[in-house]
Amino acid sequence: MKIFNLIKSFVRIFFSKPIVLFTGFLFFIVSAYTQSASSTIDRNKILLGEQVNLQLKAEDINTRMFFLQDWFSIPDSISHIQVVKRGAIDTVDVGGVTTFTQTLTITSFDSGKWKLGPLQLIMQDRTTGNQTVLQTDSVVLEVLPVDVSNMQNYHDVKDILDVEVKPNYWLYVAIAASAIVLIILIWLMVKGSKKKKVELPKPAYKGTPLEHALQQIKELEGEDLPAKQQVKLFYTRLSDILRNYFNDRFTVQSSQATSDELMVLLSVYLQDEKYRTEFYQLLRLSDAVKFAKYIPSTEQNEKAVKTAIETLQHVDKLTERTKQNAERMAATY
Repeated sequence: MKIFNLIKSFVRIFFSKPIVLFTGFLFFIVSAYTQSASSTIDRNKILLGEQVNLQLKAEDINTRMFFLQDWFSIPDSISHIQVVKRGAIDTVDVGGVTTFTQTLTITSFDSGKWKLGPLQLIMQDRTTGNQTVLQTDSVVLEVLPVDVSNMQNYHDVKDILDVEVKPNYWLYVAIAASAIVLIILIWLMVKGSKKKKVELPKPAYKGTPLEHALQQIKELEGEDLPAKQQVKLFYTRLSDILRNYFNDRFTVQSSQATSDELMVLLSVYLQDEKYRTEFYQLLRLSDAVKFAKYIPSTEQNEKAVKTAIETLQHVDKLTERTKQNAERMAATY
């Protein structure tokens, strides 16, 4: 009988109101504590212009008690990092506990170590309206300059070899023959100076700067310089065609500008992220070929030509549209 009364008293105490309230409070604390936010990248070191995935995650969110008021706010450009693509926010719900994830593709065109975050996520209590802030740890992205020293087709400078110096009699013969030829040329020039020579003016190209540039690119493709082991000349001429177009089209000093300076000059004409990134990578590849003796693949050469053509067409189309809009506005006044 005493044992029965003891069990009955224990049950009455356990289910009393204070105990129930305390148990519910503990459940709320544990539920709120398990909610967390995180930000991770699949690589923390990239080459200049390469892309990497940034994953944002909010885990164990009790959607019966809270709702997301503000998702992570990341602008298109922040801390030398640019957002190339934003994925959709995916959700996984298990028993009223939800995990939210979003993947962003990011890149950077500035070498160095760049810190992103901490990032904040704001939740709101459905009953009280109180806000809860979840914060991620910061991530660090290290952007390395273009390095072709470990590439398969990179040709390093060879050591200096000692050469035994021997008298070169053919050199003396060549000097004497050159002197004789020079005397003959001077005599012919003096003799021919008596006749007036009429120089015909160099024919100017026809059509728009875009048509002229595209024609030059077509002719450059026809020469097939990479197949003739003249990759450096190919990229030098392709770069000159692009710079001459921008100089003729917009009267900007593009011929002597570096790749970074040229991107600054053209920033107003290359506001589209896709065209800006691809054109910048083309300039970097061209610099690597001209100065670092890097030999790109056939696919890279074909992509370089395609990028050059698409960039010129995009810029020219945007410029013509802006010009037409300005003319229509001027006509209304």
